[in-house]
Amino acid sequence: MKKISGLNFGISLAVAFFVLLNFFPISVIAGQGIPQRVISLSPIITETIYLVGAQDSLIADTTYCNIPEEAMFKEKIGSVIQMNVEKIIQLHPDLVIASPLSREKQLMLLERQSISVFRALNPKTFSQMCDMTLTIGQKLGREQSARQIVEQAQKEVDAIWVKTRGLETPKVFLQIGLKPLHSANKEMFINEYIRYGGGINIAENESSGIYSREKVITHNPGIILIATMGSSKKAGELEKLRWMTFKTIDAVKQNRVFVLDPEMICSPTPTTFVAGLKSILSLIHPEVVFDE
Repeated sequence: MKKISGLNFGISLAVAFFVLLNFFPISVIAGQGIPQRVISLSPIITETIYLVGAQDSLIADTTYCNIPEEAMFKEKIGSVIQMNVEKIIQLHPDLVIASPLSREKQLMLLERQSISVFRALNPKTFSQMCDMTLTIGQKLGREQSARQIVEQAQKEVDAIWVKTRGLETPKVFLQIGLKPLHSANKEMFINEYIRYGGGINIAENESSGIYSREKVITHNPGIILIATMGSSKKAGELEKLRWMTFKTIDAVKQNRVFVLDPEMICSPTPTTFVAGLKSILSLIHPEVVFDE
């Protein structure tokens, strides 16, 4: 067997290290275990990454990721439903965080290329939002930051719940879709906005989110809230004008039909859930004052 000189061995080792640096993330080589090159496949995941302070590790996201504004300038790898697998592979991520809308076949292709994929769930409740924030924070080395965020949000939600749970509970309809008309039942965080805010969701016992104007008229809510994800900023205002033509509804009689910010209401983190809850509380019970 030919003996390898110390010089040749050193050169061979240097070449091997160069190859490793070019084909594997530095964090993996260093054994740190914290991803340094992360790709997000949904807006709520991107927003959570920024929330916990791990945005420097985010190298790409989707065309729908626009909160916070800085996320718009990250590399784009496609939409929430259809990603560009080849582009993702070329970016050499060490973690891809997927949503339930991501296509499983595409995720499996990434995994075959030895790319780590974490499949996050869409949070249905405030508690699940907190769990998701903690999980992403833990995976990205920001566990302490995530825990502080969750604890603060929980503290504020509890404080609001203490102030509203003994109050009169007006009937509320919160619209989140246009065609067909959509609301949310008691299994969704939308219902928690209303419950913690001191109201009763007229759609809480529905089996699905599909509703109808006839049902709204029958239940006669005292407050109508609109958070529709329309094609333009005018969608909510146009829907308000439609509701104002139904003169028999108490909410219309009392001029209590309100347009909400759909991006805050429909895709919240624990922090934006609190902001959304305070906004809705001020409309259901304007007499309630809470400390900032």
